[in-house]
Amino acid sequence: MPFGLDARLASFGLMLATGTFALALAPWRAGGRLRDDALVGLQAVELRVEEDGRTRMERALLPITIGRATSATLVIPDAQVSRLHARIDRMYGTLAIRDLDSRNGTLVNGRPIEGPVALRDGDEIDIGTARITFCGVSSWK
Repeated sequence: MPFGLDARLASFGLMLATGTFALALAPWRAGGRLRDDALVGLQAVELRVEEDGRTRMERALLPITIGRATSATLVIPDAQVSRLHARIDRMYGTLAIRDLDSRNGTLVNGRPIEGPVALRDGDEIDIGTARITFCGVSSWK
């Protein structure tokens, strides 16, 4: 190799690595804040939870796990509810719920579910003694 070619290749490699690093940081602004337009795609699922005579509204990002475990997104402290009982997630372009092989099963609009079931506004999900109404999706902001 002619003299200096190794130095040029090393310089080219450094420039390539620097460019890749800059592209990886593109969604970030100065100060470490995520760009606002990156948050536009985030949507929250809205659920109305009725249990023990009380009603509460919950908003959460997908995926949503429902169960008695404290690690679940939506905790239902009921002995009839499995630790991780059901999961709401995006499937095939729509929101769907599926039972996670729970002991007592999951009902949607009064019917037991066998596999993933697409959710529509107003659908009622029964898990243990809790009734969860799917209220739709809204912007996370």
